[in-house]
Amino acid sequence: MDLGVYRQYLEQYVREAVDNSDGTNVSISNYLWEKKITGLWVRHRQEKQKALKEARKAFDEHRHWPLEIVLSHLGVTTTTQPEN
Repeated sequence: MDLGVYRQYLEQYVREAVDNSDGTNVSISNYLWEKKITGLWVRHRQEKQKALKEARKAFDEHRHWPLEIVLSHLGVTTTTQPEN
């Protein structure tokens, strides 16, 4: 397994889930569980499956943690918006 590719997909899946949810751990987890990796010839299948599994696990097991802590636990960098 290529760890660089795995980290890339982990970051992508978590960012996508945060952007497409209301920002709570429960809704992020629900979004991740709806995501499927399908197709016979999926590129980087192992890395994608592992990344999705780890993201789901983190948000399921740590629903009571603040979002920033779960993101830090996963090693996903947070992007902050500049204040005006």
